[in-house]
Amino acid sequence: MADQNEMEKIVTSMMEYLCDHRCRFPWEIERKEDLEEICAGCQMGQYVCDIVNTYNAATQLQAAAEVVRNELLKKGDWYNALVLSIHGYFYEMDKAMAPWEVAKGLAERIVGIESKESLEDWQADIMYE
Repeated sequence: MADQNEMEKIVTSMMEYLCDHRCRFPWEIERKEDLEEICAGCQMGQYVCDIVNTYNAATQLQAAAEVVRNELLKKGDWYNALVLSIHGYFYEMDKAMAPWEVAKGLAERIVGIESKESLEDWQADIMYE
């Protein structure tokens, strides 16, 4: 377990507990080969993989965001432009949006997926405030 990350340690312990103490098959099946066949078809392994993969992806995204943040802070104007873009996105919101819609729209704004017209309108609004 020494080379496992924290999430792998948690889900490994969880799986061991569930398999050893909550699964009915070890108590019902006598032949080891039959039990191994049942365990091989169990979906718990896939659930654990999904949890660990999601955690790892989130960790990688967080690390990448930190690299981008550090680079933007080195380039003060880029950072300020990003902050202005985020501000503009929230300024444009005229209705209540679900958190997923807000996140998606903000991500699209940050990576430059937006209509040129809306960006020009926003810049004009900022200039006259």
